[in-house]
Amino acid sequence: MLYATLVDQQTVDQLITAAVAAGRTTLTEIESKRALAAAGIAVAVPEFAASAEAAAEAAARIGFPVVMKVHSAAVTHKSDVGGVALNLRNAGEVRDAFARMRQALAARAPRAVFEGVVVEPQGTPGVELIVGMSRDDRFGPMVVVGLGGIFVETLKDTAMRLAPIGAREARGMIEELRGAAILRGARGQAPADLNALAALIAQVSELAAARGDIAEMDLNPVVAYADGIAVLDARIVVAPQGARRVETAAALDPERHRRRVDNLKRSFAARVVAVIGDKRAGGYMWLRAMKQFAGKLYSVQIDPNEIPGIEEMGVTNLKSLAEIAEPIDYAVSAVPRQVAPRILRDCVEHQVAGIGFFTSGFSETAEELGIKLENDLRAIASGSDIALVGPNCMGLYNPAIGVANFPDLSAGRAGDVCFISQSGTHCINFCSQAPGRGIRINKAASIGNALMLEAADYIDVMAEDPATRALGMYVEGVKDGRRFFESLGRAAARHPVVVWKGGMTEAGARATFSHTGSLATPGAVWNAMVRQSGAVAVAGLDAMLDAMEMVARGRAMTGRRMGLVAMTGGQSVVITDTFAGAGLEIPALSPASYEELASFFNIIGGSFRNPLDAGGTIGGGGVATGNLERILEILDRDSVIDAIVLEVGTGLRAQRWAAHEDELTGLLDKLAEFARKSLKPFVLIMHPAHLEELVAKGKRLARERGLVVFDSFERAAAAMRVSYDYWSGRAARGD
Repeated sequence: MLYATLVDQQTVDQLITAAVAAGRTTLTEIESKRALAAAGIAVAVPEFAASAEAAAEAAARIGFPVVMKVHSAAVTHKSDVGGVALNLRNAGEVRDAFARMRQALAARAPRAVFEGVVVEPQGTPGVELIVGMSRDDRFGPMVVVGLGGIFVETLKDTAMRLAPIGAREARGMIEELRGAAILRGARGQAPADLNALAALIAQVSELAAARGDIAEMDLNPVVAYADGIAVLDARIVVAPQGARRVETAAALDPERHRRRVDNLKRSFAARVVAVIGDKRAGGYMWLRAMKQFAGKLYSVQIDPNEIPGIEEMGVTNLKSLAEIAEPIDYAVSAVPRQVAPRILRDCVEHQVAGIGFFTSGFSETAEELGIKLENDLRAIASGSDIALVGPNCMGLYNPAIGVANFPDLSAGRAGDVCFISQSGTHCINFCSQAPGRGIRINKAASIGNALMLEAADYIDVMAEDPATRALGMYVEGVKDGRRFFESLGRAAARHPVVVWKGGMTEAGARATFSHTGSLATPGAVWNAMVRQSGAVAVAGLDAMLDAMEMVARGRAMTGRRMGLVAMTGGQSVVITDTFAGAGLEIPALSPASYEELASFFNIIGGSFRNPLDAGGTIGGGGVATGNLERILEILDRDSVIDAIVLEVGTGLRAQRWAAHEDELTGLLDKLAEFARKSLKPFVLIMHPAHLEELVAKGKRLARERGLVVFDSFERAAAAMRVSYDYWSGRAARGD
């Protein structure tokens, strides 16, 4: 990491130490600007004046016109208390403003002590922004840029990143702003000096990362000009105790944690599995889940009432782990929570590589007993190399060898998609629905409370697997945010990574002294972290399945220009609106494409603009496949088109498929052949409509041929935008 080179480290130390000794958590404007200057950030330090006459003398030295601001340790937003006077042109105006500020402060903030004023040169008009930082409990220092100066919270046009960042990433933040066009020069205005602004953002981020004793910074407003920038006001909030790293298992004992992760890999590739405490009341769920396990499966159960049912299943039951002669790679615990610590001790004693605790009732209950039992598990596991999965989870799934975390999940076939979930339900739903979407699971993990192994560990294991092509996850929270971010970034540099965050509507942004802190809500921080890592976000299970089908089965979306083929005029309008609404483009085709289309396209009730209203030309259900093939080939050749979407007719014509399946399979064979030859992403849309059962069969047959299929324009557009966001972001970073 490259941190700011402090020109004067001692000055920063002295300023913060003095403020803390005085019982203050906030540096004054003068102190803040002195600290910024010591960090190598170009800023004019104002003069302090305790009287009207001293203010007039300072203004004369600086040169009129000047700006004057109230100086009070209790005031953060000076304009709110009438504490800012602009464009003061002579000594008389300075004296009058001094008196007004004293009176205004007494009226609007009677508890604030009026210490005097600061005087500085009057800036010239430009584009006002805020540049700042705050410190998140999980992810550490965050840098923010936003348009609007004092109105930034109203405009909410901001971009955020984890610090530190370089000038390139800072430039990306600027381009992310909705008002970036203003900075680039709008309505004949000169463009702002974006390089200078990006350099400032990078400097602030580096200072934030280098100084754990700085909690927040507000440089507000920062005014951008054609030939530079000016920091007109600044405020620094200190954190006397400095930044503290979360004490996770990985941080406390890195070498032991490495061995623990190695045991997680061994558990995923298990040759011997033991299911502990499975019962008839639960339908012997775990033994049934493992019925297709390719290795040796044992049951450990001491209840004589349960043993006959287990043996009827053809599973060997033993009374203890000690009776299993082979090394145990993975165990599943289905015992009551009070017994869980004893089971974990036995597993550690017998050198079991990993254990998944289906057992729940721990810290998630917020009960004293549950918290104590979880602490007991942590204490036992911390002194060992065991890979503890959960507790309160469904555990591991590797269909290639039949390690499963729910009955009736597919087994026996290796896949290329991985999934991590803090919710057992979401994990099972994803894994059970994935095969029907053409998504083949490589590995999946329900991780529950993530006591010893966090999401970052599973990300690392899955991303490093050569078979992995895409990675999805459902996450509700992380302990060590920085490690999660780093793991996410490494994974996203190799494969598409799609993140579904639970609890994004979390309310209650913390009380803060600064604009920057108020902008750093949990949702904003999370979104910034995901974007910066190179991953992409979705907001539900269906969206996750759609996205994973697109990124795992479809070609990479390297451009956003769509070639759209619909069956009717009305659908042509809707498909255009839908894809444009998702931020994708529907360009006019090239002249050569239009010339060729005009030679055969039926324009009576149709149109060969983009989108193409092609039902009359290709026969609605795709019977006239020769014309359909010509249309697709034209779009494939056209350099203005990056991806192709085809609505497959599912109306009256599709009813024939029930009696004439050969028409459907013939069409799909042609489309599959085209998809194999084309280097562009190719997607089908098959609306269920009133033919749900028939269309479901069509989608199944399409996916068997390797085609990517969606139920609606909306879902297709959203999935393709996710793919574009991932691949375009990766290209921009040079990954």
